[in-house]
Amino acid sequence: MTQSTAQNNCLGKGGNLALVSSAEELAAIQAFIQSEGIGSTGVWVDGSDAAEEGVWRTASGEVMTYFGWTGVEPNGGTIQNCMMLWGVSVVDNGCYRADLAVAALCEL
Repeated sequence: MTQSTAQNNCLGKGGNLALVSSAEELAAIQAFIQSEGIGSTGVWVDGSDAAEEGVWRTASGEVMTYFGWTGVEPNGGTIQNCMMLWGVSVVDNGCYRADLAVAALCEL
């Protein structure tokens, strides 16, 4: 599923893709992903720099201030513009990579 499809799925449930807004929230999300058995797959969360490289925004257009990036992330330049959790790692990836993410993490 693409990030856009994931966001639409969340909207259909009355919410949005989850926003990782603090280290505490990231830890809770990582624990949830592990407990659900989806820790070895990609999970879309809110965040994209597609509109302006290096400026990460939420789906509603707000500039993000916390990311929790893993290692050298974000490292995809203009090719990888969407945020996801790969396992418990916060990474950037291609927004249209439907083959990588199997789930959308929604906040309702």
